[in-house]
Amino acid sequence: MQNKLIVISIDSLQTTDLDYLKEKKNFHWILERASVVKNIREIYPTLTYPIHTTLITGVKPNKHGIYHNQQPSIQQEMPDWSIMGSNWYWYSDYVKVKSLVDAANEKGLNTAAVMWPVMAGGKPNHNLAEIWPNRHEEVHETFKKACTSDVFELYYDSHLKTFDWDHKIDVDGYAIPIAEDMIRRFNPDFMLIHSVCLDHARHVHGVEGEAINQCLDRVDEIIGSLIEASKDAGDFERTNVVILGDHGHIYVENVFNLNVLFKEYGFIRVDSDGNVVDFDAFSFSSGFSAQIIMKGSEDEVLKSKLHKALLRMQSDYPEYIGRIFSAAEVDREEGLEGNFAFVLEGRDGVMFDNHFNAELILDMKVSRGKKYIGMHGHHPSKGPKPLFISFGPDVIPGITIESGDILDICPTLCKLLNIQEEDMPHMEGKAFELIS
Repeated sequence: MQNKLIVISIDSLQTTDLDYLKEKKNFHWILERASVVKNIREIYPTLTYPIHTTLITGVKPNKHGIYHNQQPSIQQEMPDWSIMGSNWYWYSDYVKVKSLVDAANEKGLNTAAVMWPVMAGGKPNHNLAEIWPNRHEEVHETFKKACTSDVFELYYDSHLKTFDWDHKIDVDGYAIPIAEDMIRRFNPDFMLIHSVCLDHARHVHGVEGEAINQCLDRVDEIIGSLIEASKDAGDFERTNVVILGDHGHIYVENVFNLNVLFKEYGFIRVDSDGNVVDFDAFSFSSGFSAQIIMKGSEDEVLKSKLHKALLRMQSDYPEYIGRIFSAAEVDREEGLEGNFAFVLEGRDGVMFDNHFNAELILDMKVSRGKKYIGMHGHHPSKGPKPLFISFGPDVIPGITIESGDILDICPTLCKLLNIQEEDMPHMEGKAFELIS
């Protein structure tokens, strides 16, 4: 009989968290039975949505098409809703290649997802989408379109309708109880779950410290509650469980508003009230890196002018602007392709922001009344690295692998689901050697 698989992504779970978690009740029990891959190299940029798409496709953004959390815009509709704005890549239709959910569905497995990035729509049999409403759409309509009908009907009135979308960010408060109920109710063969509380804690409180330890306590409780749900469903003994992180965090030392320079150089033009009336190019932050968007992507004269301007900016602010990648260079070196002409990597601790009517250099990012002192979106050569923990009937216990590549995760999940290579032929990695 096919064993089941539950994948739990703890957003921003780092290898450095193991020292604390191994003493906690549930992780202590897990680690005695598990195998671990530490220090996994991510893709570029280290953002949640591109990474989670890589986790279930086995390829980089130049193949799966998700190169940022959000679609680029010079003026975000809701700039304070999240740390970088609105208009995210919510829907699975954006993904250009076959995913592990597609392969599992083809195999006839019962699939489910809770808050998995870029998964809105009907691909899993039971789906609570990661999405939040904007000011132009009712909460009811947002979730009705994004979730499967069974999940919407079961949980909208009890959980989603009552959530305070204007003031709260703790979506784990409704997502994890729903995930527990879905495990018990649907007993899926393959389930993807995404928890975000740790990532938010690191944005607000930094990489380490007492507030982070308190959140790790909560993560331990979340994992324990999901395991209990699996036991209640009656199939825990034949369930493989994977717990993983997607990226690490780095402390923010400065915020650099590159678009202030773009306006000074004439690439962004505003009226007397500071509103954009036209532009040739703008910077779109991806955290510690930035993607430079041109209005005319094929305009070689403009591209040359823009490149010279970026080099001058780098010369004028060498302590803030690190490497300048051309689109061809970043594709060749990191498999990053998208609607941009250049990618800028900040110096260590330098985050880019999108404002053009602001101070050029700030010491902190502020959004929704909160200071953000931890960030990601950097080159994968930097920062603490995520990890991969697995246990269950098909996992050899006690193996520790000191480093790995994120491209190897999808092949590992395929092996746990008994999905063959010919069913996912585009994958670029190979399975970790910890499966019996």
